[in-house]
Amino acid sequence: MTSTILEPGTPLDGGGGRPLDICVFCGAGRSNSQTIVDMARTTGRLIGERGHHLVYGGGGSGLMGEVAWAASESGAAIRGIIPRFLYERERAIAAPVQETHLTDTLHRRKEHMLRGSDAFIALPGGYGTLDEILEVISATYLGTSAKPLVLVNTEGFWDGFIAMVETLRRYELIAAASSSAQPVFHSVASPEEAVSLVEQLAVPAA
Repeated sequence: MTSTILEPGTPLDGGGGRPLDICVFCGAGRSNSQTIVDMARTTGRLIGERGHHLVYGGGGSGLMGEVAWAASESGAAIRGIIPRFLYERERAIAAPVQETHLTDTLHRRKEHMLRGSDAFIALPGGYGTLDEILEVISATYLGTSAKPLVLVNTEGFWDGFIAMVETLRRYELIAAASSSAQPVFHSVASPEEAVSLVEQLAVPAA
């Protein structure tokens, strides 16, 4: 099977405006937890079954590959955004059929993910995943974006991150949460909750 390589910013096929472009952040490495691997596949499957589009890092390996293949098998249109220098390293050639957008840098990859997605779901991942979610959180915190970010906290993976955010609040390095302010992220226990929440919160692109 082959992928179509397009310039960044080209819209996904299909839609009619209602389906969401859901960006999933997760690791290119394969977790040693079968629960987390299964959760990644469930996330991709739900995106496809509910008629949404997958936006992701473009790789065919690790958790990224699990999400992408499950989404593809469930009929989702897929946009993979990957820097040229990672194309072979992250096994983009082993990814399912998708619209592949090549960028020159990681920074440009994040720009296209943020601009071209309606909502974000974060699964377990490494440094790159942390970098991506902090980009979304910073944009929301500063008021330059209002797109929801949902962390899937399977096996308590995000507990340490959530505790770090609370530490920042305690030292007044970030503002305390306000009932009138947009939450910078949400945390749920399962992919089912994550997809349902972004369906409630996200505004599809016109």
